[in-house]
Amino acid sequence: MIRQLLYRSGQLYEFTAADMIRLLHQSRAHNAGCDVGGVLLLRDGLFMQLLEGPVTAVEALYSRIVQDPRHCGVQLVIRRERATRLLPDWRMAWAEAPLGDGALAFVGIETDHAALRALEGAGADPVAASLRAFLGGEPVDAHGAGGLRLVHAR
Repeated sequence: MIRQLLYRSGQLYEFTAADMIRLLHQSRAHNAGCDVGGVLLLRDGLFMQLLEGPVTAVEALYSRIVQDPRHCGVQLVIRRERATRLLPDWRMAWAEAPLGDGALAFVGIETDHAALRALEGAGADPVAASLRAFLGGEPVDAHGAGGLRLVHAR
């Protein structure tokens, strides 16, 4: 069994494309070392991230994220055990929703289209559905992302 943890947060720190590229490279290297994977999504200054892997590694990483001063309003959406990973081939996939004019905030960072296809292929899985809904612009509010109930972080 692996731990699957989905959270959302606000973008408090103003990331440049170089900052985001560095963050993705560091995250992928760190995650490879502790067998964690997932996806990071950005939409309108909000992040939604899925972490998947061994319980202790996922929980330690989430604790670091909660304390990271670049985030605000970190909210745990779901924490559950799962037999297999939703995204087994990604140490940290990336995608962002286009801005109102259709442009991307971070030019030069490739969207992981294969990861998005895997989320699409997961059908009614509630985590995959929430990630798709978030990226598609559906509201993330106190009632949860994509129909999931928010769980308050410890």
